[in-house]
Amino acid sequence: MNSTEQILQQTLSNWQNWQTGKITLASQPEVLSELIGGKTNHSFLVASGSFKAVVRINAANDSSLGIDRVRERKILQLLQPTGFVPELFFSSGEVLVADYCEGRQWVTADLDDTDNRRAVNHMLKQIQSITVTDLEARNYFNYCTAYINQLDQSLISDSLIEKILLAAAAIDASVWTPVICHHDLVPENIIVTDAGLVLLDWEYAAMGHPALDYIRLYQGDLTLANLPYDRYSINQLEILQRGMDDLWLLVQD
Repeated sequence: MNSTEQILQQTLSNWQNWQTGKITLASQPEVLSELIGGKTNHSFLVASGSFKAVVRINAANDSSLGIDRVRERKILQLLQPTGFVPELFFSSGEVLVADYCEGRQWVTADLDDTDNRRAVNHMLKQIQSITVTDLEARNYFNYCTAYINQLDQSLISDSLIEKILLAAAAIDASVWTPVICHHDLVPENIIVTDAGLVLLDWEYAAMGHPALDYIRLYQGDLTLANLPYDRYSINQLEILQRGMDDLWLLVQD
């Protein structure tokens, strides 16, 4: 039995300690299938009667990818009342169990619809309005440097490193109020459920720049979010966002 299978079976056998709220499970959930699509973790759809949940087995290299499971759990707990995140049933350093959100997964074309943009902008505004007092703002220069220090220097040019770090330093030095930032807001992480939009995959979330989620989602076109940033700031945010994506891919590979 490999490590993933062992953790999965241990998690399922611990089902009576899951915090399922008003839902009472009659028996241990069983695995229905492995969910395909994640690049970092292994996730499984499990069920007990009509109850369905996702068991996510966390990647062993999460710290090298800049993931903090304690921070992720804290942010998910803060966002539970909003309905914009899956209901959290259980979480540890190795695993996360959350509600299986049935619905339609967004595609890029969904962003062309005005009502869809209005809905996701409203969701982000509500998420960013949550008060957080015990999490530090992300220092993007240090975050990018931690990635860079793991890389063989032959994999990335000095000029690209300088470009990313200069943008990160510029963002860190500018004036902004930290908010809950998903940091991986792509259409594929948005699910349309009967109750509304739900945003998945919060493991890279932190207290970050209020425009970065919009930058990632709208590919730098902040007019779609009615955000009044100047061209220089948008350019630096785009460089930072692309840089973090590139560095993540290099470390993950």
